[in-house]
Amino acid sequence: MGTTELSGKVALVTGAARRGGIGRTTALLFADLGADVACLDVARAPWHAPGHGVGSPDELAELVAEIEAKGRRAIAVTADVTQAAQVDAAVDRTVRELGRLDICCAMAGGVGFGNGIAPLLSLDEPSWDWVIDVNLKGAWLTAAAAGRAMVAAGRGGRIVTIASSAALIGANGSTGMGAYAAAKAGVITLTQTLAAELGPHGITVNAVSPGMIGTQASAPVREHFERSGRTEAVIESIPLRRFGEADEIASIVAFLCGDGASYITGDAINATGGKVLG
Repeated sequence: MGTTELSGKVALVTGAARRGGIGRTTALLFADLGADVACLDVARAPWHAPGHGVGSPDELAELVAEIEAKGRRAIAVTADVTQAAQVDAAVDRTVRELGRLDICCAMAGGVGFGNGIAPLLSLDEPSWDWVIDVNLKGAWLTAAAAGRAMVAAGRGGRIVTIASSAALIGANGSTGMGAYAAAKAGVITLTQTLAAELGPHGITVNAVSPGMIGTQASAPVREHFERSGRTEAVIESIPLRRFGEADEIASIVAFLCGDGASYITGDAINATGGKVLG
């Protein structure tokens, strides 16, 4: 029977710094399961939206210290996932300093008010470019760089991307999430294509599509629901009648990276509390 035991494995997790975020929670869970972790984050706000919430260098250093306190090895990697040279260097450094690369989780991404949440007819070009680049291009660059390293090593591997229920719900015209929905729909197709290309090398590639998760990143949206009096209606639209938690997503990711998911590839697992079915 397969397990999610990850002893002896090395994982690269992008978007890892922010406290309480899915990336950070996943990195810590991997350490609990026995893996060493390369923790990657850009650790700075985008130039066009300086108020956009992101992880900080201090949070990245703190994460590494937490993982080391669990008895695992960890490195802090500051890199921009939209820049191929930086992503390639991050993968090379992971292999050089931690000895191998077995797992890659492309979790960097995001959207926000003033940075991508707006009707498409009024969305500014820098916000469109950032949302597409960090969510879709970043997933491609990260997965491709990791995939090349895994193919070269010849040991197989696991790659997980983060999509979103926004890519699956056909009502984005009234949410201002059009750019994000387009990017995350692309992530799902990207994941399926990579799964087909990398399968012959023993590498699985899967996506997780979260719904509304109670993280710092989603706080502005949840506060918007509260101000507009929509929170109760939003929760009522979720069969489980609550928002999700970061550790619930991290657990799915860990499962996909363990032996128990060895015959799952090219899938996009919905984690929406039932809001998206099938």
